[in-house]
Amino acid sequence: MDHSAANIHATCFIFWFSMCSRYHLLTYLILTSFIIAQPKISGRLGMGYSSPKYKTFAESPFPSLGFLESMMFNFSFSYQFYSNARVGYSQWISFKSDKYEGEDFSRSFKYRALVIETFYFPMKQLELNFTLGPMINKGSISLATKQTIDAWDDLLEEFDNSGINVSASDEMTTTFIGITSSVGARYYIRPYTAVELQIGFMENYYNENNWSFKDQDIKGPNIDIKDLPVFTFGMVYGW
Repeated sequence: MDHSAANIHATCFIFWFSMCSRYHLLTYLILTSFIIAQPKISGRLGMGYSSPKYKTFAESPFPSLGFLESMMFNFSFSYQFYSNARVGYSQWISFKSDKYEGEDFSRSFKYRALVIETFYFPMKQLELNFTLGPMINKGSISLATKQTIDAWDDLLEEFDNSGINVSASDEMTTTFIGITSSVGARYYIRPYTAVELQIGFMENYYNENNWSFKDQDIKGPNIDIKDLPVFTFGMVYGW
């Protein structure tokens, strides 16, 4: 009887231990899968290079910045909604500021894209990705001039001021659509930090007759940005 009771107790203990182990293992797998499947947010900050042909701006009296004129600032944010896919927003900014006939002149083009990105890991820390998305872009040209305005002169003279130039600034703008695509390689230095290189293109549908100034349709600069190769390098941080 004693041996039978001992065997029964041992069998019950083994069964209980086995069930507990399976329960803990199942719980661990469920929690691990849940953590891995959680969407992740990442942001990228970098510099890009392209080769637009600013035909009008390449002529006098517009000053040329040479190589720097083709540099672009880039930032993006993405949300991982699937195990190998992200959706996000990316923007490249081409900006130039200088003097035009002695006045403050600036020109900027903002290439803005809503993108979807797929990726996979051929190696543990190396990610290869492919990005595609539509673009809604904006161009602007602004000029700030110093001038004398009678109303301001009268007001300033009330406080014993005179001979002060007032700056007036305005801009002409345009909006145009496009599409972008790129392939990239991302190397993870840490689980939340990586460096990334992307090579791709932008296809823009720019029209020089589609500018506006003070709610009037005008003609803008003659530039060629239809097919732009784009090279981007940046740092990625995720959380």
